[in-house]
Amino acid sequence: MLLANKIALVTGASRGIGRAIAIELAREGADVVVNFNQSEEKAEEVAHAIETIGRRGLAIKADVSRTDQVEAMRKQVLKEFGGVQVLVNNAGVHHHLKSWEIDETEWRRVLGVNIGGVFLCSRMFSPEMRENKWGRIINISSIIAFTGTDHEAHYGASKSAVVGLTKSLALELAPYNITVNAIAPGWIETDMTATATVEEKKKALELIPLRRMGEPEDIAHAAVFLASERASFITGQTIHVNGGEVMY
Repeated sequence: MLLANKIALVTGASRGIGRAIAIELAREGADVVVNFNQSEEKAEEVAHAIETIGRRGLAIKADVSRTDQVEAMRKQVLKEFGGVQVLVNNAGVHHHLKSWEIDETEWRRVLGVNIGGVFLCSRMFSPEMRENKWGRIINISSIIAFTGTDHEAHYGASKSAVVGLTKSLALELAPYNITVNAIAPGWIETDMTATATVEEKKKALELIPLRRMGEPEDIAHAAVFLASERASFITGQTIHVNGGEVMY
């Protein structure tokens, strides 16, 4: 197994991409902390699925945009596991609004979770990685960071910021043998895309050279690779997982 006896934390892991990443990390040998903010029942289901695999799963509630709640999560993780070696910053929110429909509260909320949460969790869970001279931080960005979007400027801005933060953290943490990378998913079949109309999905599919929508597991497999020793010479990079929709 690629991650035997590692401890991982996946934020926003109760559903969709986060759920798939948490379970795939467990399949590769990691014990996994399943962070959630609202969906406690679903988070517990993910933790149970991890236990069924034979690894330890623990669901912890925390709003990653809140310093006090991330600190409380850190204390619980230290108590239960002694720290983490793999951090996946996946938690994210988005709302389909034009820029003129976004008020200050909405702007702060989306950026607070999508980029603020990446910063807070990376800052609070890296001390043990630095001490042990080993760690993996994987941040979930989006194809939108590179294409832009006509209906959620705050989401696009936050996901672009994730790419910039990933590069800076990679430079800071490289001397401690900690790699920091991002994954930019394209169209992935999750709850977030379930509301799309048939016509919207048809148009999206026409833009994807591989002619299929992505599955959460496609992102999970990339995350496992970046978390493993097989990716030990990769840092500061953004891996595009989008079926060829965007090529850089």
